[in-house]
Amino acid sequence: MSRESKRRKQLVEYCRKLHSKGYVPGVDGNISMRLDEKSFLITPSGVSKEVVKPRELVRISMSGDVMDEGKRPSIETNMHLAAFNHSDANAVIHVHSSNAVAFALARVNIDTRYTPAAYYHLGLVGYVPYYASGSELLHSEVTALIKKKYKVVLLESHGALVMGADMQDAFAKTDLLETYAGMLMKADSLGGAVRLTDEQLDEIHGG
Repeated sequence: MSRESKRRKQLVEYCRKLHSKGYVPGVDGNISMRLDEKSFLITPSGVSKEVVKPRELVRISMSGDVMDEGKRPSIETNMHLAAFNHSDANAVIHVHSSNAVAFALARVNIDTRYTPAAYYHLGLVGYVPYYASGSELLHSEVTALIKKKYKVVLLESHGALVMGADMQDAFAKTDLLETYAGMLMKADSLGGAVRLTDEQLDEIHGG
């Protein structure tokens, strides 16, 4: 099996995992993986992650050109392209998971400074005001945050974008983000979470 075939198979496996967790309902969301220094693979437009096949994944060049003739990539391919061109990410996951989207709909960013795990693994979460999916404005805003080294970005009234060193890392971050967002909402019903102090936060990264 070629390297590309292995990557296609792995990406589809994570599509299934994300769908089973409810993070990419319907045909929502998009997932990508760096293939080599010149290209990456991304899920096609309008296909559920529950049933997408390896051969349906679309290969995109690092200049944004479709390399698989006749295939239609996700409308949000440019966000993934920005991640691969402006960070060391090797995998990118865009989800419409319920807890993260709840924050996005309320137009409240997810503050990771309440637990050591969230702060350490996710860093601070970037926040982008609402722009239409696939628009140049959305691409520009997301690119600016990626250049500032954010690994997680909340998209207002939309969803979340998560970048990882590999697909397992991106998935773990996505899973943590969703679980953590739920924890914050539960804590709110108890009077609200208490943020860690600056000194405590410094200790998490070794001060």
